[in-house]
Amino acid sequence: MTIDTKLEKEVVCFHCGLEVPSTMKWGINFDGQWRAMCCPGCEAVAQAIINNGLADYYQKRTAYAVSMDSLSEELEFNTAASLETDCSNEEVIETSLIIEGITCSACIWLLERQVQKLRGVVSFKINYATRRGLLKTIGHEVNIADVLTAIRAIGYQAVTFEANKQFLNLQKERKDFLSRIGVAVFCGMQVMMITLGIYVADPSEIDPNMLQFLKWISALLTLPVLLFSAKPFLYAACRDIKNKMPGMDVPVALGISLGFFASLFNTYQGKGDTYYESVCMFVLFLMLARYVEFLTRWYAMSSSERITQAVPMMAKRIAENNVTHKVAANSLALGDYIQINPGEVVPADAVVVDGESQVDESILTGESEPIRKRLNDSVLGGSHNLDNTLIAKVSCVGKDSTLSTIARLIEQAHAQKPAWVETADRFASVFVLMVILVTLGSAIFGYWQGHVDWFSTALSVLVVTCPCALSLATPTAYTAAMSALFDHGIIITKGTALEKLASINRVVFYKTGTLTEGSMNVSDCTVFDGRDKQSIMDIAISLERFSDHPIARAFKHEKTVNPQPASAIEQTNGAGLKGSIEGKTYYIGSQQYIKQSSGLMFETHNSNVTQVYLADDVQCLAVFEIHDDIRQGASSAVNWLKSDGKKVSLLSGDKLSPVAWLAKKVAIEDFKSDATPSDKLKEIDRMQRGGEQVAMVGDGVNDAPILAKADVSISVSGASQLARASSDILLMNNDMQNLQHVFKLSKKTKAIIKQNMAWALVYNIGALPLAMAGHVEPWQAALGMSISSLVVVLNSFLLRFVLPAASKSKKISRLHVG
Repeated sequence: MTIDTKLEKEVVCFHCGLEVPSTMKWGINFDGQWRAMCCPGCEAVAQAIINNGLADYYQKRTAYAVSMDSLSEELEFNTAASLETDCSNEEVIETSLIIEGITCSACIWLLERQVQKLRGVVSFKINYATRRGLLKTIGHEVNIADVLTAIRAIGYQAVTFEANKQFLNLQKERKDFLSRIGVAVFCGMQVMMITLGIYVADPSEIDPNMLQFLKWISALLTLPVLLFSAKPFLYAACRDIKNKMPGMDVPVALGISLGFFASLFNTYQGKGDTYYESVCMFVLFLMLARYVEFLTRWYAMSSSERITQAVPMMAKRIAENNVTHKVAANSLALGDYIQINPGEVVPADAVVVDGESQVDESILTGESEPIRKRLNDSVLGGSHNLDNTLIAKVSCVGKDSTLSTIARLIEQAHAQKPAWVETADRFASVFVLMVILVTLGSAIFGYWQGHVDWFSTALSVLVVTCPCALSLATPTAYTAAMSALFDHGIIITKGTALEKLASINRVVFYKTGTLTEGSMNVSDCTVFDGRDKQSIMDIAISLERFSDHPIARAFKHEKTVNPQPASAIEQTNGAGLKGSIEGKTYYIGSQQYIKQSSGLMFETHNSNVTQVYLADDVQCLAVFEIHDDIRQGASSAVNWLKSDGKKVSLLSGDKLSPVAWLAKKVAIEDFKSDATPSDKLKEIDRMQRGGEQVAMVGDGVNDAPILAKADVSISVSGASQLARASSDILLMNNDMQNLQHVFKLSKKTKAIIKQNMAWALVYNIGALPLAMAGHVEPWQAALGMSISSLVVVLNSFLLRFVLPAASKSKKISRLHVG
């Protein structure tokens, strides 16, 4: 049906059907007439369609195409969370896209390079596993429609990311795989049966006309395999050749096409060999290998992408009159009070203000054992309330929520690749060209020597050297490793971290909130000036509420009788703070901080617990004793690291006595106490200048500069501090034994990648002489190449089973430390 009314030509876009601006400055000349367009995106797409000889599209279409401009406006102005568009500041806009048509890592390199050419694009990184692209642009210098047009111009499709849309795309891709495999199996079996009969029978027993008939039947049965099952390979190869960037599908498409058309020519001539069974087997085995690789990606996505769907659609918001209303979860605002009944999912990060219940946070931490939540405890959006009703105050929404932060960090990690992998991707086309040249040389040599089977030999060389396994060697391993770690509550935030971790020879720990849990409490308070303990506690609570240090949490759990607002707060990172209450200056922090800040001199006592002092300008008022628990698995993790040949150190700003006591309990011989942040930086620098590769394990709150200084930084901070963590790796649950899992899997991942690369190279190089010598039939080459790809994918998938299955945390007795 032709859309060609006068009204439409003057008012609506010829391509998408939306209203054309009054200026009508966009459009093309088509079919002898000026066709107005609503935007430059539609103009570019329409021109590309006509330039590629597809003008019949406009004559035969029955509906308008999707508008590029409308999609752009939706991206720019729609604030719905499902679009995953984040204006993290006034300059840079982040947008997530789903990319369709990617077949290998070379595709990713080409797409990233193409988009990064656009003016206003800061970066564009694609996640190999999820096929999601993270686009960062400067303000509104580039229109999203321009980005989508640039992607489509090189033969790929891109749409804005939505969790449900991605799931539907995966379902569609799975059905597409199964249908193409089904056709290849059905037709291939018939061709194999015919071919087997011809091979088994004595040539003299088969009538020549019947033999010719069977070959034509084989050709007819192979045609659906070529046109339908092999279509993705052929399309991708044409796209790569058009972009002058031959990828892994080029030799595949050449092998399939040459095998079929040579067989068709020989069938028409009535003489010569045919390769219909080889073509069918090649396509079938390759589709099976790609399908297994797809299932590996799907499995990886199911473990990480499920967090984007964890938050419920609805929430129970409590109004000012204590009436509960059902509202959309994404409409909650900071300070809203919500009701969470037993069995319901927490709709947003919040702080408990009433009630006590067990909460399952396994989707975030990997721990299946519920956690008891009480007054002032944080509950995370996406976790499950199990026992009793909780009333909570929303503390974080939108892009700053824990789930959004985790999803963003995972996406960034998958998009990053080691430098040598990026180099390999860049030169993949050179490798493909070498394969084609070797094949061409083999064909010319065989023909020149007068070999009867020169074409069969050349076809085997082309198929057997196809570098599919090589392109899958690294990305499949990284995908499987990150997925396995995520199931244990371990998040890799930088893709290069696993590679670096394998070369670490020294691990440095912090004390408070790292080797200890950071769940502190005030166990004792000694007052020096005879004042009431509660009034002293009220002053300490008023000051410590301005600090995020783990020690400050101990005071936040204490009850205040006469709260006194503090002002003029000045903090010294990791040491203490001072502030004014009712016009009087107070200091609270470590003994060293009090003496340096106030100039006071006072007597102190050694203790195995952490001591916090409170003073004014005149005297030291009180000392608080703070108890903490040794983190679960800390001692076993340290012992494992030492048994693995790594040096272990402890750095702390605490006094010598509690630091020495803790170091002895967890078997660390090298420790340093009373260390300021600058002292810690100098210590890390000293180790690195000594040639050591240093991994820093901290709480991610007060140690960000030191974490950044280390070669690999590991954060064990609570989920509420994720937004400020500057670490490469996040341990989401309290079990320090997960540190052992990270090191173990990083070493295994490195070994698996080496095995994959070695296998791919040995197979390609080792099979090449055999194929050139004519000892490998085309169908054998197809089988070997496909098996090679399957070996790489399945070997990478073994990383899923390196770590023990995530299970309930074991209850152990806790040691109180300072």
